[in-house]
Amino acid sequence: MKFNYKITGVGWAICEIQTANESLIYRASYLSDALGDLLNALMSLNSDMNTEFYGDEMNFSWYQEPGLTEWHIKAFDLKSNGENLHFKINQYVDDTEKGEPETTSAFACNYDEFVYSVVESLDRLMQKFGLVGYQAIWVDSDFPVVAYLKLKHYAIHKSAFPFVDGKNGTLKTMTSMDYEMKLLTTDLKDC
Repeated sequence: MKFNYKITGVGWAICEIQTANESLIYRASYLSDALGDLLNALMSLNSDMNTEFYGDEMNFSWYQEPGLTEWHIKAFDLKSNGENLHFKINQYVDDTEKGEPETTSAFACNYDEFVYSVVESLDRLMQKFGLVGYQAIWVDSDFPVVAYLKLKHYAIHKSAFPFVDGKNGTLKTMTSMDYEMKLLTTDLKDC
């Protein structure tokens, strides 16, 4: 399983997924928070991520002016080493007159491997554009850095992002800026 997310122009991106059997391409425009929706769904599917909204099934859409891609992701026993993440992705020519999907793709993979491949792709994206550059080319939308850092930590350590206690045991939702900056620049290949 390989995942690659690329910015193809101002406000446009493609997501390439290589499964064992096929190559799939999905497009997204700035009309949706495509990357943020995907990352938040991946976090919400994993109870170890300590997210506010946990569920075993997540749905979101990517808009393409006028096309639409609907993502349906279901998780099964994420502690297993098998294909525990199932995708069904419908693509429509026009989001206003959906009708039957133009194409439907279905595939399964391992959650940990998929998250690792997503983070690896986003590392390349950040090396190419940077945080400020991403915001400029994605039409004034910020890179989903918090979700990215949480997933990157998970990809490396298979655990939720670490929080630290404040002085005298207060503010138990603090994180270490030093760790966040180190994680931001850590190459997955070195882990």
